[in-house]
Amino acid sequence: MAKVEGLNQRGSRWYVTIIIPDDLRIAYGKARVNPSLGTSDRKAAVLLATLKRAQWLADFEAKRSQANPQPLAVITPDLAKLLAARVRASVLASDDRVRNDLALLAEMVHVRKELERRRLNPLLIPQWEPSIPRIDDLTGATEEERNELAELNAYLDGGAAVALAGRNLAVVLPLVGEEAVMLGFSIDAQTPGTREALLACLNAYRTAHYELTQRDVGDVVQTPIIEASLPTVVTAPKTLRDVYDRWAVSGEEKRTIINKNACNSALELFEGFAPDTFLEGITRNQGDAFRAWLRDRPGASKTARGKLTYVKSLLKFACQTLEWIPKHPWVGLEIKAATESPRRPWTAAELEKLFSSPIHTAHLLPTHWRAGGASAYWIPLLGLFTGARMGELCQLRTVDVQAIEGIPLLVITDDGEGQQIKSEAGKRAIPIHSELLRLGFLEYVQAMRETGKDVLWPTLRHRLGKPSGYYSEWFSTHRKAQGLTESRPDFHCFRHTVRPLMRRAGFSESTMDEITGHKKGGSIGTVVYDHFTLEEIQKAIEAIQYPALVLPVVSPHKGR
Repeated sequence: MAKVEGLNQRGSRWYVTIIIPDDLRIAYGKARVNPSLGTSDRKAAVLLATLKRAQWLADFEAKRSQANPQPLAVITPDLAKLLAARVRASVLASDDRVRNDLALLAEMVHVRKELERRRLNPLLIPQWEPSIPRIDDLTGATEEERNELAELNAYLDGGAAVALAGRNLAVVLPLVGEEAVMLGFSIDAQTPGTREALLACLNAYRTAHYELTQRDVGDVVQTPIIEASLPTVVTAPKTLRDVYDRWAVSGEEKRTIINKNACNSALELFEGFAPDTFLEGITRNQGDAFRAWLRDRPGASKTARGKLTYVKSLLKFACQTLEWIPKHPWVGLEIKAATESPRRPWTAAELEKLFSSPIHTAHLLPTHWRAGGASAYWIPLLGLFTGARMGELCQLRTVDVQAIEGIPLLVITDDGEGQQIKSEAGKRAIPIHSELLRLGFLEYVQAMRETGKDVLWPTLRHRLGKPSGYYSEWFSTHRKAQGLTESRPDFHCFRHTVRPLMRRAGFSESTMDEITGHKKGGSIGTVVYDHFTLEEIQKAIEAIQYPALVLPVVSPHKGR
């Protein structure tokens, strides 16, 4: 017998488990459903489960269309006719619900009587007690309830007539907009055919309200059943910007702010290179020309490769995930990045040069606003003894310095407002090196807490989307002023400095990855089960030693 995924039995009844896709779980409020198939027969359950799954898959697609309504290039006469039919059916269906709800009809009469009572004598105390529910004895509405409904419908019919006489299209715009979203597209007054469609819908709206008054005198007016399928419509051509908008909120993997900004930057370059290019018009020849254009721009080839890779990732997403294009046109297009100046560890002589400035020998802080006051002193030291990224250090808050089990920690996270990390592996807690403690880092943190400010560097300005943007410019200038005029070593080279020191002390790659925030490599067992204690991480941190570098205690907060 055929095997159906998710088929399960409770007692004698068969059920089928339907998994809600990640991107729709908010809409449904759950991760899975387990609807009954209404049968205890295994063979029947197999067939019914297949049908039930197909129904849910269709509903998933409808929900996605409603959640992401697409603009149309034109509203065709057939689509306008469908919208008008749905508007008429919606008005009639609403009336059906009112006529079938005896409690609502009774409440309408009760409210009208109370309003009339108040009009005749405004000094009377309002009596808004709900009317006594009436048991449905199959006799339907009372004469008083029918008259009340007839008066309401006559009033609504008059309003619809006035709107039609004046061609007041705004009357039906909200209702038409709701029906459009149900079909998966949005209404835009500038789209060709919109005014004609709204006029057809206004006619249908007026007709439906007139038909309600006919129902009030006993005429038979059936509520039509409208097919949910769309006629052939012409959607607006999609662009890579549309792809980016979907990619940025995709549930397939977490998109960090850094990822989004980098991808957006690459997309803006392509949009400048090939303006007004629609997705389906992107060709391989165009990709080759864009690749050549990127290689010819000033800057490192690695940067050009990164820009091309991001645009290619959008094309891949459009092809494989969204299925908006039949194939990926840029598969195989690459830029080989030459490493003109590879990153390397700092030498002892270079460290002595960097930390021989008055900033670190006398705590004479620079006045330039890009330096960020005390961050000019502490951030290079934190990089030197943790291997943390500059951006991670620039965005630190006072609450990110904690103590667990008596071990002072630097917590790298994206929990705070504006904080960002390169990847999920970047979330970590780094024991604070004993040399930083000797120099007075914890005293500095306490002093910042006492000011009532939650940031660790109150005067350090952040560039939008890149916390270290301004500080990076200052550090590059400062490094060159200390005689380190080559492109390497730079701040990132601190990461290349701490790893060899820990490796020579016998610590594993996974331990170093834990400290520097790299994604762990190796087997699944290494990635999933290789946990570390704080004591282990602290020992690795203390292996970062620079015997030739003697730093004086100059912080004004030390010994307070």
